[in-house]
This record gives sequence, C-alpha cells and structure tokens, in this order.
Amino acid sequence: MIRRERYQGSCSRSFYVGDMKEEDIKASFTNGELKVSLPKTGIKRAEEKKYIEIQ
Repeated sequence: MIRRERYQGSCSRSFYVGDMKEEDIKASFTNGELKVSLPKTGIKRAEEKKYIEIQ
C-alpha cells in the first residue's frame, strides 16, 4: 500500500426541506446509514417549462 488516508472527527450537512414542522421530521443513524423520513405535504404541480425562441 502506497498511501492510506484516515479521517477522524465530525462532519455536518444541511438540507432545506421546505416549510415543515420539526416534530413531523424523523431521522435515525444506525450502522453508518442516515435515514430521514418526511411527511408528504400534497402533490404540487410541476412548474411549466418556458422556452425562448432564438432567431
């Protein structure tokens, strides 16, 4: 082995999940796997695609 890297410390990430109550969001971290459960807030219409014609 020529090179081995190790990391020891903490890491953090943040995600915007919309306007939700903290009580409704569930998260667990087991065996190196993070699971986040978010409630379904309803079906939103897909945004209409807009095109600009190039002449």
